[in-house]
Amino acid sequence: MIQDILALREKGFSFRKIAKELGTTVGKVQYRFQKHQEEAGGEKAVEPPKAVQPPIVSVEEIKPLAASYDRDEVMLLPRGPSSLYAFWETREVTRRIIEHQFRTPWHELTKVLRLYDVTAILFNGHNAHRFVEMEIPEMTNNWYFHGLEENRTFIVDLGVKTSEHHFFSVIRSNPIDTPRIKESMKGHYQEAVQKWQGGLASEPEWLEHFSTYSYYESTK
Repeated sequence: MIQDILALREKGFSFRKIAKELGTTVGKVQYRFQKHQEEAGGEKAVEPPKAVQPPIVSVEEIKPLAASYDRDEVMLLPRGPSSLYAFWETREVTRRIIEHQFRTPWHELTKVLRLYDVTAILFNGHNAHRFVEMEIPEMTNNWYFHGLEENRTFIVDLGVKTSEHHFFSVIRSNPIDTPRIKESMKGHYQEAVQKWQGGLASEPEWLEHFSTYSYYESTK
């Protein structure tokens, strides 16, 4: 029997196929073959590894990404030296509080984005170098700012306008810098900032270097 097994192994037959050819069990074929290998001083035969099938994932197990994470957040991201991108969401409870505060349904309140230039200052909500604001359409959750000055620091507030046309901030973003185009802009205001921080100047000297810039907005 061992000769038959060896002959079939040389032809590339598996133990299972050999057992079928000889009309016996796989266990007996493996035992005879391993016994022969041990007597001949060879290594024990090992079945070639079987291909591992990837786990089957049902459609029910794939969870879609959430449309909202129920949090108050507005994020500001740079898109280039002169562009920023803002996106936001508000919680249901926050909208209900604002409605109660102004006695007006949330969808009827005028939503406003206010972008502040807060370069080299400790911003307290009222001391920005300048700001621009724009009304945003209802159901909008993102906005682009274009035509900004490079190498500046910006913060954006998402808020509402009261019936008296006063701005009421709801949530505030992280500060973000527009990248500089020229390497020579590195540390451009450093000396002026250090003099002001050290009490050698009564007011920030870098304000003299400001140039006018414009904002352009678009929805997506």
